[in-house]
Amino acid sequence: MTEFKNLGNFLKQKRIEANLTQRELAHALGNMNSQFVSNWERGLCAPPSHCFQKLIDMLKVNRDSLVQIMLEDSRMVIEAKVYKKKAKKKSA
Repeated sequence: MTEFKNLGNFLKQKRIEANLTQRELAHALGNMNSQFVSNWERGLCAPPSHCFQKLIDMLKVNRDSLVQIMLEDSRMVIEAKVYKKKAKKKSA
C-alpha cells in the first residue's frame, strides 16, 4: 500500500491541469530532481513541508482540499495498521 496514494493522484492531476511536466515543477520548486515529483505522484512519499506553499500557488490547489486529502491518506494508513494488528491478535 502506498502511504500517500490520494495525495499523489491529486498532485498529479493538478500538475497536468497546470500544463507542467514533472521536470518543470521540480525546477520551479528549487531545482529538485523530477524523480522526487514522480515519487510524490506514485504515492511513495509526500513533498517536503517547505514545498507546500509553492505547490498551492503553482498548482492552484485549495488548501483545505489538500489538508483533507492528506488526512484521508493518514486515516487509511492508521486503519490498515490497526486492523492488521487486530486480526493477528485474534488468530494467535
